[in-house]
Amino acid sequence: MKSLLTFMLMACPLAAQEQATPATDAAVESIRQQMELLGGSLPGLSREYVSAVATMNQVQSELSSLRYSVLSKAGKPLPRTVEECFHLQAGICGNHIDAFLEIARRLEVRARPVELYLHGETPQENHNHICVEVFYRDQWRLLDVTWGTVYRRPGGAVDELVSIAEIRKDPRSRRWAVTNQTDLWYQQWKASGLDPLEYVDYRELDVLRGRAGTIRLAALLTDAGQRYQPVHQPGYLGRNNASEDYGAIRLSLLRVDTGAREFRIQVSGVAGTGTLVVADQSGGEASVSLEQLQGGKETALDLSELEVGETLDVQVRPATAGGVGYVVYSKITLLPR
Repeated sequence: MKSLLTFMLMACPLAAQEQATPATDAAVESIRQQMELLGGSLPGLSREYVSAVATMNQVQSELSSLRYSVLSKAGKPLPRTVEECFHLQAGICGNHIDAFLEIARRLEVRARPVELYLHGETPQENHNHICVEVFYRDQWRLLDVTWGTVYRRPGGAVDELVSIAEIRKDPRSRRWAVTNQTDLWYQQWKASGLDPLEYVDYRELDVLRGRAGTIRLAALLTDAGQRYQPVHQPGYLGRNNASEDYGAIRLSLLRVDTGAREFRIQVSGVAGTGTLVVADQSGGEASVSLEQLQGGKETALDLSELEVGETLDVQVRPATAGGVGYVVYSKITLLPR
């Protein structure tokens, strides 16, 4: 998996492009024509379902992961925007979701990313994947665009798909998967002994729905204390999109040394307004205003008044409810007395 998720670091989605997008326009028009041709031939199916499946099929067929791999191996430029993906006909899961969300926006289909962060035995073995959820009939429904997969509720209608939460909750959910197994990239993964749908029942997994959720960071011991770094995980915390379907990333620092008395964060950038908060499990807090943080510098917080336990919670509280406020960081260090 190890997808490119760089779009998550931006306050606005990567797909919101100001320049001309003829290749993307053509893809959207193709989907519109498909919808028009189908007309009423799919009675009872929701418009959002038909639009989402048509978009998934279009993106998977045009933004080839195999083509992306060929370009990468040849040392050629890789796509950085949705338009470049359609122009080069290449992309991996992060690109697929960027493209899906852009098309969904133009088709007025409500959608959000679903990011899946799988923990390895060591941080270097962490890996990730990204899917999308589409909202219709009062529920979010998961589509894995990269593999052309939907999860259909047993006994339900064709468009009765389920959410990532339902998939993770039910041990039978692998049986619900309907996948495009003719895709050569899918076949290559299977032939290599890899599991494209491993996130269904992978035990150590963090899920962000609309970039909302908790990322757990494991500690690396150093001579001075403990170091926490995102490895194949988001390099920011907080909320970077004010849409109602998006939320904030929180951090949970694991296996904390209870003797830790200082929290240091290496800041790369800050956006929005609010407060960076470090909290213990009893509700004690140490905080600093985002205005006091500076990119390229390290900021320290005193933890001496906290009841430091085995975990610490780190979050950004925006100045206004639902507002944007986030911190891009490279590492966090916990130091003893």
